[in-house]
Amino acid sequence: MDYFLYICIMAVRIRKDGRVFCAALSIAQEGDCYIDDGLHYELSVIRKVLVTTDHDYHMKNGGEWWWKGQEPSDLIMSKRYYE
Repeated sequence: MDYFLYICIMAVRIRKDGRVFCAALSIAQEGDCYIDDGLHYELSVIRKVLVTTDHDYHMKNGGEWWWKGQEPSDLIMSKRYYE
């Protein structure tokens, strides 16, 4: 497994509108559903159904994640989710 990926998997927040953000890079809002590190690891590393961009873009843009198949077409997702 990619060591970098392992150390970067942290909890996420799912907003009422369905958007998903890194919990460490976002401020909690009323109604957020908090997903812990373990479940996030399962969804993004093991099952690869929760995807994001490469690290630099991810860190500079609020740590947003997307459900696979719902990612924006104008962004390039990290290749690790499609291998």
